[in-house]
Amino acid sequence: MFKVPGKNRQTSLLVEILMIVIGINVALWFEDWFQDLRDAETEEQYLVDLRDDLLVDTSNLDSSIEWNEVKVSSLGNIVGRLDKLLEAPPEEQSKVIFAPSSYSFFQPSDFTYHSLQESGDFRLISNMDIKKGILRLDRRHKEIALMQSNFLQALDDGYIPLMMKSYDFVTGQVTDPTIVQDQSFKNFFVYTIQDTEMMISHYERVRSQSAELIDEIDRELSDRR
Repeated sequence: MFKVPGKNRQTSLLVEILMIVIGINVALWFEDWFQDLRDAETEEQYLVDLRDDLLVDTSNLDSSIEWNEVKVSSLGNIVGRLDKLLEAPPEEQSKVIFAPSSYSFFQPSDFTYHSLQESGDFRLISNMDIKKGILRLDRRHKEIALMQSNFLQALDDGYIPLMMKSYDFVTGQVTDPTIVQDQSFKNFFVYTIQDTEMMISHYERVRSQSAELIDEIDRELSDRR
């Protein structure tokens, strides 16, 4: 029987091509595997950073809630005796006139969230409950930012100009005590109480949602270890 050299060469060539294809597929598989591993490590670090941000937020929210509850109580006491402030000592008048313009706003620690959005890494968060929780909190943060901005605008447009006409910053005294009888002045105290109570309500809701998201992230991290 005669051997067919051409057939052997064809077989050898097919084997070589097959080996190349297998090698490429193995290389691609390893590349995908390493990329998945890197993505998982990056995702876990993001989750840790998100949890740390939320822990800071809950602490800041507790402080803002407490501070604003004291403010509401203080303003309520002032409203009940506004008409008597005409005879009050100058120090008390000065304290009262600045009461509505004092505030303790909440600013979220959202650096990690913005990093996720700007880098496109938000896709790495595989837990849908965590994703939804992050997006829900972001909406709440925007609502709070709008409320706080509106209050500052009301101060700038209404209360501050009114106050500036009756207060001497050089001497630190009220120059026109009859301001306490001005209807716009009195109304702003009531407006501030209502607006602050609304902000407290939003702070409490965000505080609760932040705590729930922290628990969800902790469960996810625990399952990975």
